[in-house]
Parts: sequence; C-alpha cells; structure tokens
Amino acid sequence: MTGYTISRFLPPLAMFGALLLPDGTQAAALKLTCGRADVMNPKWSLPMTFAYPGGDAGPVTVTGPFGDFSIAVKHSSTSIQGEAGEALDGTAKVRVKLPTLTDLEACIEQTRDPASKPDDKDAFLNARDACLQKLAPAPGGAEVVAGLRIGLLADKGDSSGEDGFVDLRLRYEGESRAPDGAMTVEPLPAQCVLER
Repeated sequence: MTGYTISRFLPPLAMFGALLLPDGTQAAALKLTCGRADVMNPKWSLPMTFAYPGGDAGPVTVTGPFGDFSIAVKHSSTSIQGEAGEALDGTAKVRVKLPTLTDLEACIEQTRDPASKPDDKDAFLNARDACLQKLAPAPGGAEVVAGLRIGLLADKGDSSGEDGFVDLRLRYEGESRAPDGAMTVEPLPAQCVLER
C-alpha cells in the first residue's frame, strides 16, 4: 500500500459530527490521560497519555505500553454530536513496542481457523488480536506509521464519562498478508480524562 493519509482516520469521529474549519483561535496546551490503552487486550490495560504543547500545529507526545514517541498534528475546530469541540490530527513514522510483522503474521497463520478462507477478514482479525495478546514486543521494536486523531469535547457536562475520543492506528511498513494488504494494530484507548 502506498501513501497513508489522515483520511483513513475520519470515519470513527465522523459519526460524531462534521469537521469544521479552524476558527482562528489557537489550542491551549493539554494532556489527555487514558486509564487504559486498550479495552480488549489485557497486556495493554495500562495508562496512556497524549500531551500537546498548544498552538495550531505541533507534536503530540505519546507515552504508554507502546513506548514513547511523537506525532506532528494540526489543530482544528470540530463538532461532536452537535457540540463544539476540537480535534488534533496527524501521522508519523515511529518505532513502537510491538512484535515484528514477520512474527505476527507467522502467529496469525498458526492461530486462525484452518477452515477459514484466505480473505476472511473476521478470522484474520480474531487471530491477529489473539496473537497480539500472546506475543512479546520485538527487542528493537517495530517501525510503523502511526495515525492519530483526538477529538476533545468542549462541554464538561458530557455524560459519556470521557473528555475525548482517541483513534490511534499503527500500520506496519511493508506488504502484508492481511486481507487489505496492510497490517494495522488498532488499540482502543478508554477512560480518557483531559487536563489543561
């Protein structure tokens, strides 16, 4: 797969509202701390933080079970379920604590249901998730393209119990035997609380 654009990250937040044009105000510095980096994988049931120094663009520093890395993002205004909010979007090539693509694909081939068809996406994803729970990260980590979208709610009275939504995707470099040709790890950060 060539070229990796942020448009791949729009669908999860698009269901909360349409992205609006920036309103000219600069974003304040913030820190979003998620109680768990993933809701399904017990190995990733650890805190994860996203720190932004503020402004129209800059680095988000990510810390957690995948290691420490930075992603350059742009700030924009957004609407989430009709309410005013803000968004941070960006991508970067980073090294993270994950197994190598070779090890992950070998595990998937051994784990997936032998009766499943090669293009059975559900069988592939179930095997991928099972392998990510049992494989250790490679000693030198794995190089991936990290895509990040953070949606922050302006209304502190939101009833969801979260101050923001995080869409983090880690796509391995190189061709993959995944049904769509790209191996992507998609953690689901939860219990995200904002500090300014």
